[in-house]
Amino acid sequence: MSFLDLEHLEKTFGDTRVVKDFNLNVAKGEFISLLGPSGCGKTTVLRMVAGFETPTSGAIRVDGKEITRLRANQRNVGMVFQSYALFPNLTVAQNVGFGLKVAGVPSRDRAARVQEMLDLIGLPDLGNRYPWQLSGGQQQRVALARALAPKPQMLLLDEPLSALDAKVRVSLRNQIREIQQQLGITTIFVTHDQEEAMAISDRIVVMHQGIADQIASPQEIYNSPATEFVASFVGTLNRLPAEVTDPAAGRVRVGDTEIALERNLPAGRVTLAARPEAFRLAPMGIPATVTGVEFLGALVSVAADVSGTPITFVVFNGADEPVPEIGANIHLQVAPSRLMVQKAA
Repeated sequence: MSFLDLEHLEKTFGDTRVVKDFNLNVAKGEFISLLGPSGCGKTTVLRMVAGFETPTSGAIRVDGKEITRLRANQRNVGMVFQSYALFPNLTVAQNVGFGLKVAGVPSRDRAARVQEMLDLIGLPDLGNRYPWQLSGGQQQRVALARALAPKPQMLLLDEPLSALDAKVRVSLRNQIREIQQQLGITTIFVTHDQEEAMAISDRIVVMHQGIADQIASPQEIYNSPATEFVASFVGTLNRLPAEVTDPAAGRVRVGDTEIALERNLPAGRVTLAARPEAFRLAPMGIPATVTGVEFLGALVSVAADVSGTPITFVVFNGADEPVPEIGANIHLQVAPSRLMVQKAA
């Protein structure tokens, strides 16, 4: 049984439908990421769950209770914003305990809960500092502690890491996931960063133009995208034009190379799509010419030309085979199961 149900949510601003027939069922304790480009409606969905926006139509239920028309302060949810939104005139401890004070929690109980939260986020001795005395990562952890202090039913995070540098982002996203799993709290996380969503989510909702294009695990989103938008938006995708030579046998020709896909195909021209890691160097296969080499640490990204079409593939740095040099003529193979068939561009 799901804990959070979003049923046929719609949101219109003026003549613009920002969210269109959005449906989502979230299990208790699940970590869901809303992923998509700017303007796709992901933050609007989050704000409707939080109570900051009222749906034009549709319903929101938490644990079987409809909360669609309840005000934000009537919903037992914790919210973490991109901008931290800490009170500059209050200490860290006072910020964390603000919601508890508003709720009328006695000072002794409030102090104990604040210390518990500071221990949880790894800042046990910084309660007397002010926000301006903290780093960006520390401020966001304080914002997280403030959201969790009143023991909300759900945790909502609106791009909480986008203002931080890369190293701090990775560290903090892992900490958020650890805390979420430790508390078992149902969490909705909004981001436009696909790597972020892939790293910490139980499931991802890929949004596009106000709709959910696909709702699935990170592995399924990446390996089996449901739409061309999902395939293009999540990860890097190579596209090779191909001619179907035998639709029933699933045979196609890429340049002068024929590939058996072992599935039924439409007649005519198609586009074969594959992730960079699907290709491997081989003695025979699809001919290509190396046009660029980029070292990425453990991996090396290689750019190549296949019959006039640019692609990229990856090889391991330090593997037995040397990295191909620019200008080298090579051959590539790809497993038929790793090739996605799309309409011809």
